[in-house]
Amino acid sequence: MPKVPEWNKQKEVRALIKKHKDMFGPSGIAVGKLNELLTKGPANKNQIQTYNDLAIALRKLGVKPGEALGIIEQKLNRDKEFSNTRFYWKMIRFTLYVWERVEEDERGYLKPKIDTIRKVCDDRRFKEHYYGYHPGLKFDYEKEVKLLNKLIAEKPQQQYFKEGMFKYQKSHRVIPQKHLDHILSGKK
Repeated sequence: MPKVPEWNKQKEVRALIKKHKDMFGPSGIAVGKLNELLTKGPANKNQIQTYNDLAIALRKLGVKPGEALGIIEQKLNRDKEFSNTRFYWKMIRFTLYVWERVEEDERGYLKPKIDTIRKVCDDRRFKEHYYGYHPGLKFDYEKEVKLLNKLIAEKPQQQYFKEGMFKYQKSHRVIPQKHLDHILSGKK
């Protein structure tokens, strides 16, 4: 028989239970449950022992398996430089943007930055990578255009637009800094 805590034996606790018995209904079932909780203490609800228990808990929370795996990978890799998915997703978006700007430059006309971003976000490759990095999330075109536009404009992100970070599409040649400056400045 489990040892009953000393505080449970106090008359005040029992008096409170009797006083609020009408609040729990005439059957007194909730009072019995409350008395049980007071005797045993709080139950540990996170008793996940097997993968099946984990799957059941994730289903109850409405978390999809891919989303759960992404969260776990992000937590495990958060301290390692360049190993998190956020960095890779950012660099993929930057690369697609740079490639589109290079194509525009080859055609002889650099479009306004926002038009290039819209085209990049509408690209099949962008969407494939989006669903790869964000499984289970719905693709929101306008939101992605806004986020990429903000990301490219942020001053701290300019460190990634350096020679050696990007290669020409379908090539192993590195894009020189002079060409990067030209396509990113938007000057004709």
